[in-house]
Amino acid sequence: GALTKTSQDTAFGRAPTHKFSGPIERIPLHGIRREIAAHMVKSAFTIPHVTHMDECDATALIKARESQKASAEKQNIKLTYLAFIVKATCEMLKKHPALNAHFHENEIIYKKYYNIGIAVDTPEGLMVPVIKNADQKDVFAIAKEIADLAQKCRDKKITLPELQDGTFSITNIGSIGGQFATPIISYGQTANLGVMKIKEKPVAIDGKIEILPILSLALSYDHRVVDGAEGARAMNELITSLSINSF
Repeated sequence: GALTKTSQDTAFGRAPTHKFSGPIERIPLHGIRREIAAHMVKSAFTIPHVTHMDECDATALIKARESQKASAEKQNIKLTYLAFIVKATCEMLKKHPALNAHFHENEIIYKKYYNIGIAVDTPEGLMVPVIKNADQKDVFAIAKEIADLAQKCRDKKITLPELQDGTFSITNIGSIGGQFATPIISYGQTANLGVMKIKEKPVAIDGKIEILPILSLALSYDHRVVDGAEGARAMNELITSLSINSF
């Protein structure tokens, strides 16, 4: 639906009567930043968000990357953890189709294809290029495509089709830092996975303390489509996939 004047004012930060008590700088919103503002308001105010957070032992994930890193480098591919997470996410979505869906008026549209949007930080603002049919690609192909799309975003060479038709999104906060976050779902989707930084943490196992590499995850989902139990099961499925070396 169209944004109301009130929500537009909220999105674009209009406050004509506000008085400031110190120096300020005014920068009008335009282009991508303006579109981001409107998109975020539409998502935040029309989708009832719930965010499920959990932690995953990243030992197997680290081993998988290390075992294939040299082979990837020979092909000029920088193999990242994110590529493995995209692959595991596709498998999770096949078992939990509500997270790869779209709530539209009085129906839920379940998508039988898996196009994974990857949030990219650029000087112009947030862009979310899409890896089409990610479930049909191996981790090397996914890693290369993530890097290529991210560079095209930063070089302002990304095309509109490369930013469209996502069915699920991943926000890789770990590349910058942070422990937890509450990602906003892209409008037209039902879920967004926030991926944090792997950190060593003390973990109690059978009454003993061990130091393990821990990956924090935050799954935001549309509560009109995904119930809390389903969200928890989906997260458990993803954690299981990442915890065993299945790559």
